[in-house]
Amino acid sequence: MSGGLVTIAHYRDVPEAGLAKSRLEGAGITCCLDNEYTVGANWLYSNAVGGVKLSVREEDAEEAKAIIEENPEAITSEESEGMLPDSTCPVCGATEIETKNYTRKFAALTLLISLPLLLFWKRYSCKGCGHQWK
Repeated sequence: MSGGLVTIAHYRDVPEAGLAKSRLEGAGITCCLDNEYTVGANWLYSNAVGGVKLSVREEDAEEAKAIIEENPEAITSEESEGMLPDSTCPVCGATEIETKNYTRKFAALTLLISLPLLLFWKRYSCKGCGHQWK
């Protein structure tokens, strides 16, 4: 069965699969993503359909696997470190920053007054000088 497609990798979400596809296309390997739109439309289907599948031609399979396994950190999404904008205070430059999340308090208040507003915001504050910003 020469020239058929072979699945070389499975990804839980579409962005990771897209990054892998871009790396292979950058190396000149033709590839396609199966279940991309199904998982993109409803990510809960990812486990049911086996994730987003990255497929290449049989003759390119070994080279494609080598490219993907070469630097896996470049493909997998990075975990953010606290989701802080700069991790330093804009006033004093201190690195000890804390996040204040007002989401729960605001949600409880809106439930009490029967007005279901779902607004989410965070404020950051410096432990050194007490400066607060969004």
